[in-house]
Order: sequence, then structure tokens, then C-alpha cells
Amino acid sequence: MIPKWHCLLMLFFKKQYVVLFCVCAIMVLSQSVVSTAHADLTTGESKFISELRALADKGSAEAQYNLGNSYYVGVGVAKNYPESVKWLTKAAEQGFPKAESVLGSMHYNGLGVAKDITEALKWWRKAAEHHNSDAQDQLGFAYLLGDGVPKDNIKAYMWFNIAASHNDKHAIKDRDTVAKYMGADQIAEAQRMQAEWVQSHP
Repeated sequence: MIPKWHCLLMLFFKKQYVVLFCVCAIMVLSQSVVSTAHADLTTGESKFISELRALADKGSAEAQYNLGNSYYVGVGVAKNYPESVKWLTKAAEQGFPKAESVLGSMHYNGLGVAKDITEALKWWRKAAEHHNSDAQDQLGFAYLLGDGVPKDNIKAYMWFNIAASHNDKHAIKDRDTVAKYMGADQIAEAQRMQAEWVQSHP
């Protein structure tokens, strides 16, 4: 029989793999269409990336996020984690939720920056407050595993359930899994905490 903690860890790493695969697939598919038509052979950088960089330099948080993702995946530009962190940080500092969430993961995994769970949790919390379901789910795992925070199944369920309210399929499975190891009173308390959080974060 597989230990409960092993099953939960398998869920965590499976989610990390699926999220990364989806990001890579989207970036590759979108860039393959654009770069074919706009390759600039004199600079080695596609017209798409050049235009994206121009917008990012002007302060567009969305462009900064997309440019950061390009450096993260290595599509249109050479893969460069420090450069990815640079642009994701610019977008995150403007409150762009997706950038906050990905930046948290980069700090967590030590990609382009020193591994720092405290910094990861900071950015995941910011993204979660901006209703990013990926960050909410990551916070759920942090409490589930006691990673950077005290282990707490009630708070884990709360964050999984908040993420699940956005129809996040992974969060729904995560919530249902942790619920199997909780009592009815614990689930009720997690739902009470969730309702309180949602009310304070319209």
C-alpha cells in the first residue's frame, strides 16, 4: 500500500510537470507561427520578440510577462533564467497576477535566482490575492507539505478550494484528495475560513 504522503507528493510533482508542459506547448505553438513569418536574420531575433521588447521597455506589464516567459522557455530568444526573472519581476511589481505566480515558482525552484521559499510564498500570496488559481493551489501544497509554513491540512484545503472555485481541475483533485484525510469538522472549518477570505477579497 502506498503511504498517504507519497500519494500527495506524486500529485504535487505531477501538477508541476503538467503546468510546465502546458506553458511550453503554448509558447512553442504561438511562436512557431509568428517567427516563421517574421524572422529577422540580421539580429537573430524575431520581429515578434523585438516588438514585444519595445512594449516591455515602455512598461507594458503583459509584454514584460510574455517576454519573461520567452526567456524562460527559450522560444524566440535563447533560454536565460536570470533575464526571465528580470522581466517577470517588472511585471509582478505592477501587480500582473500570472507574473507573480510564475516568479514565485522560479524563486521556489531556484531558477535564475537563489532558491528562496520565503520569496516564493510572498509572490504566490500576492498572485493568490489577485485571484490566480495556480498560486492559490501552490499555497495549498505549501500548507499540505509544511513547506515554508507550518503543516496545516485545514489551510491546505482552504486554498485548494479557493482555487477550485475558479474551475481549476488540478485544484479540484487536490482538494478532494486532502479531504480524504480530514474530518467533517476540519472541512467545515476550512470552508468557513474560505468564505471569510473570499468576502475580504472581492
